Amino acid sequence: MNISSVIVFARPDACEGVRASLHALDGVQVHASTPDGRHIVTMETADTGAATRTFEAIEHTQNVLSVALVYQHTESDPEKEI
Repeated sequence: MNISSVIVFARPDACEGVRASLHALDGVQVHASTPDGRHIVTMETADTGAATRTFEAIEHTQNVLSVALVYQHTESDPEKEI
């Protein structure tokens, strides 16, 4: 499992649309948004590869200006390690 936190910077006039697009992505939660276009987001994915694909999907979301990784943690699956 991979848990990551990012700050998404979006066009201020498009905040609602960006927020809706982010909510539509699997494993993505928007925890807070500001009027100037910043969104605090967490991503829960199966592995690092899926986290990378989700990060890239956020980067390519219409009206997103940039994405900054704040935190990333990966835990192995004990069932797969046996």
